[in-house]
Amino acid sequence: MTDWPTVGAIIAFWVSLCSLVFAGSRLPLPLVVAALGVLGGFYMSLQHEVIHGHPTRSRELNRAMVGIPLGLVQPFSQYRETHLAHHNSDLTNPLDDPESFYVSAETWERAGRLYRLFLTANRTLAGRVAMGPFLMAWRSVSTDIPLAARRPDVRIAWLTHLVGSAVVLTLVYESPLPIWAYLAGFVFIGSALTSLRSFVEHKAQADEARPAAHRSAVVRSGWFFGLLFLNNNLHYTHHQLPGAAWYRLPELTDVLDSGSVVADSAGTYDGYGAIVRRYLFRPFDQPVHPMSSRIRA
Repeated sequence: MTDWPTVGAIIAFWVSLCSLVFAGSRLPLPLVVAALGVLGGFYMSLQHEVIHGHPTRSRELNRAMVGIPLGLVQPFSQYRETHLAHHNSDLTNPLDDPESFYVSAETWERAGRLYRLFLTANRTLAGRVAMGPFLMAWRSVSTDIPLAARRPDVRIAWLTHLVGSAVVLTLVYESPLPIWAYLAGFVFIGSALTSLRSFVEHKAQADEARPAAHRSAVVRSGWFFGLLFLNNNLHYTHHQLPGAAWYRLPELTDVLDSGSVVADSAGTYDGYGAIVRRYLFRPFDQPVHPMSSRIRA
């Protein structure tokens, strides 16, 4: 069965992006860069929705809708593999969860002063938003280089990605839009918005008695961020029902009483304003996983 709201969101995205790139010169450039940033974050939300099987039953058709490497950082197939591994992992465990921002005690002990400063800054919202786009790129490359040495599919994915990225940059270069505006807006700001969304999504627990599901938070946002992130901010609900379409998550959050379930664990937040006020320059959590002494390789 076709998921028509998601199809509509994808069509709206492409119409908006093409309008900005090829006709945005009539608008003030700062406004265009900001709009591109919103579209960059929205594109990653659409890719996330496709990874979880929407909007059609055809994986190939779904990928064709949002598989073009507009963000330039990571091949879609590798993003899909990493994200599904995240869902099947011991959430937040840095030795098992590929999307964890925690490190083991051994890594912290070996870290130099600058690396420890980076790890601590990355736990503040200001640090995560500023460094998140670069960290995302570094993780992607550093993870896939060893894989590419032994997996032909990874090499093909990256070759296809690099060719596709070159085509995207060429089209932007030939358009009325300055290429720096695309890079600053769609690529950097879009990735920074995604970093905002993921900032408090998961919090490690020192209490072994708590279910792993309680490591996923709930952020109750207004319509803007709810649409931008396709309700993935209701993250506990998404992890409980990863196949549920984005527009069903608010109702399912109420059904599961998700906010109450994680209120004293990963946390429930009343919007991103509350997160900014609490964690803009203050660490959200320590960099070292609280159970690191028991998760050694």
